[in-house]
Order: sequence, then C-alpha cells, then structure tokens
Amino acid sequence: MSRARARRPPSGGVIPWTLSLPARLHIRWLVILVVTGAAMAAYAHVLLTAPPMPPSHPPHPPNPPAAASPAGVR
Repeated sequence: MSRARARRPPSGGVIPWTLSLPARLHIRWLVILVVTGAAMAAYAHVLLTAPPMPPSHPPHPPNPPAAASPAGVR
C-alpha cells in the first residue's frame, strides 16, 4: 500500500501559480474578454459622468483700462 503523494507547493510561488491558473484551465480568452469588458465599462462610466467640456471658443477677455492720452496732445 502506498501512501498518498503529498502535494508539492508551487515552485515559483503563489502569485505566479495564481496568475497562470487561467492558462492551465484553458480559459485564457475568457479572462481576457472579462478584463477588457470591465476596463471598457469603467471608461464608459468615466465618460458619462464627467462634467461637460468647456465651450469651443475662449471667454472674452475683460475690457482693457482706458488708455491715458499721450503727453503733449490736447
């Protein structure tokens, strides 16, 4: 009778093992589509809730002060 084989810990660590899980389960494209869809939804939310753009023409500058008459001219 053989003992049950002990499970070895992931060789590269937990993070690389977790990140490679979609590839090992053959659901890589599903994960890519879900992440892309989430990013597009977040961007659409930002665009729809952003304040309106400023007008296409800049505001008029304030009226300049009245120019003083040149010296010597009456």
